[in-house]
Amino acid sequence: MVKVTEIKSRMGAFCIVELGEYKLITPCDTRVKIIRSLSEKEMTADDLAKEIGASYSTVMDHMDLLEKAGIAESFLRKIDGENGRRKICFRLTS
Repeated sequence: MVKVTEIKSRMGAFCIVELGEYKLITPCDTRVKIIRSLSEKEMTADDLAKEIGASYSTVMDHMDLLEKAGIAESFLRKIDGENGRRKICFRLTS
């Protein structure tokens, strides 16, 4: 389970991201928004882009980093009603 807590201080806005036993303190940014969204459900890059207000290419760049870090993973999902078409989806690994 992933938990994200936003903290605002005189030094700016930060997030504490809890991934199992690990805690990260990071400035709030696109990756934190992606992690928060994926903690609720699996999503396509298009869905993530709409959810967090970023471009598709920005989401894909961040997902590449999150996958390399072992935080997220991609998989193929069949899209209902689209003649067997599949889309790349993302989910958190923990």
